Amino acid sequence: MVWKHTFRPFFVIHWPILYLCNAKRKKMKARLFSVILMLLTAASSTFAQNNALFYQLNDEQPGYGKITLLQDAKLYKLIEAYADANSRDGIKGYRIQIYSGSGQNARATMQTISQQFLKNFPDFDPAQVYPEYKTPYFKLCVGDFRSRGEANAFYHKIRELYPDSYVVNSKIKFPKLTPDDVME
Repeated sequence: MVWKHTFRPFFVIHWPILYLCNAKRKKMKARLFSVILMLLTAASSTFAQNNALFYQLNDEQPGYGKITLLQDAKLYKLIEAYADANSRDGIKGYRIQIYSGSGQNARATMQTISQQFLKNFPDFDPAQVYPEYKTPYFKLCVGDFRSRGEANAFYHKIRELYPDSYVVNSKIKFPKLTPDDVME
């Protein structure tokens, strides 16, 4: 059979589209491989940390009883998955941003304002003063407030000294519980 000039098979007409699809597939495979590699690296480090609990329980310590754990290896994986799902660096909350600036002297200004803030509010915990650098701005945030109401109450105390301050959403450290916070 002789091919006529006007007739072209499907693969001859559409080969550039097939080539582009293969290129996209290669990119997607490379991205997927890199994501899997990162996840495996992170999982191996958390697995070592989570399994430390089991090894600590199996160790003998003077003055304590001995605990022997006999369990399936799948339990390690289950506990690892549970720990990964429930591990968090903090919770959603609020902070008050009292400074934001850029330029040559922004870092020095931020440090000066930080020291000035701690002098003006000596009862304030210095661990709750957070200098940040997000290109190109130096920012200074204070406080770890669970609710916007708590943040607004403190904001009203400092707004005369820091008129450019405002409440921002942020991930905050876990607050310390006091006996008043614990429900019986």
